[in-house]
Amino acid sequence: MHSTTRQAEALNLALSSPPTSYRGLIVGTDLLTGQLVTHDLFVAYEDKRISSVNAAVIGDVGKGKSSLLKTWGCIRQLLLDDRRVVVVDKKLQSGVGEYTRLARFLGAPSIRFTVDGRGSRLNLLDPVIALGDDQLDDAESGSALSRPTGQMMLLRAVLGEALGRPVAEREGKALRQALVAATRGARERARVPVIGDIVHHLLHPAAGDAEALNRTVDELQDWGLDPAFALERMIEEDLAGLVDAETSPEVHLDHPSGFTHFDISGLPLDGPALRVVMTLINTWQTNMLARRSERQLQTVNVIEEGWHVTEGNVGTIYRRNTKLSRGLGLANIGGFHHLSDMPVDSPARSLLQEAETVFIYGQGSLDDAEACVELYNLPVGTAETIMSLEQGTCLMKVGVYDPILLRHERSPREVALTDTDGSLTGVLRDAA
Repeated sequence: MHSTTRQAEALNLALSSPPTSYRGLIVGTDLLTGQLVTHDLFVAYEDKRISSVNAAVIGDVGKGKSSLLKTWGCIRQLLLDDRRVVVVDKKLQSGVGEYTRLARFLGAPSIRFTVDGRGSRLNLLDPVIALGDDQLDDAESGSALSRPTGQMMLLRAVLGEALGRPVAEREGKALRQALVAATRGARERARVPVIGDIVHHLLHPAAGDAEALNRTVDELQDWGLDPAFALERMIEEDLAGLVDAETSPEVHLDHPSGFTHFDISGLPLDGPALRVVMTLINTWQTNMLARRSERQLQTVNVIEEGWHVTEGNVGTIYRRNTKLSRGLGLANIGGFHHLSDMPVDSPARSLLQEAETVFIYGQGSLDDAEACVELYNLPVGTAETIMSLEQGTCLMKVGVYDPILLRHERSPREVALTDTDGSLTGVLRDAA
């Protein structure tokens, strides 16, 4: 039988074998072999191809990150009966979050957080974020990392943001006393505690609490003055109307579509509001999944503009929560721009390094391309490849396997749903 050299390449199993497992969701086409590339975080974990179900999507603006997040990260996940998708959406488009159109297409509401008091609220002391004694012990000892973040640990992180410095030991003790008193008082009044209750008990500590510490009321009050004033300022200014009242009824994970859209595009980039709300959403969701005793839906958590939640006090909480993903059936997928902007010891780099599924889109900067090569131990010369990637193409790296040069494929409907040029062109495509 006669053949050409090109046709005979198919006989070389190193070239013709499928680049990924046949079990998974369609991602795109391998540009070297022309074969279909499929990948699913949970299936790959089940097949022991990866040990972490977290993923990262990295690249310059306009290279195709959002299209991948919306299709493979959202729409295609919802084709499976046992999947839920939660999106934390920071990117503004036409006055609302970029995923609003996708939410409308799926028939799901957008849970919008704003600083004008007209949006949804997520109580910093929501009972979902458990207050058990074990959680209080965790907050002071840092132990029991297998449990989700509790209210005390979250409060410490938020207070650290408000103070602009670490929480002192005496301040932490006063805060803990105030949390217990606020929770007890609210329970006696048959209501849910709110952050204003914490401020009240910091400013007006009970005599019994002071006596238990062998201190006077004035001494205990002095320990809590700076925390009280910092939290009060935060809930009256930076976080007003966001975390200072009971959680809004529309804030839940149980929409029939399986899609939950948290729209935080209206929050300012400056100040702590964005970081605090993103971390609070993540903590609330983690605890919600941990509390449910019935069989869990596998949950995909998509974070657009992931770098917002990777720094500072609340960044530490976010990173801690992601370590629980395997036990909760939770896969976190974050979108990032420039690795070279992140310090070597930043929580952002640690979070990115823990992701075992990575999509690297085009980078215009050699520093950014080389940072990707170094972080993911890519072959020599890959930096030049990364810098030359066209829109819609990327390097896909799964676990210890060789990277795949991939073209992301979209259906016509997905193209319409993932169009992000409407704000610039004035034309939004019809997704119907």
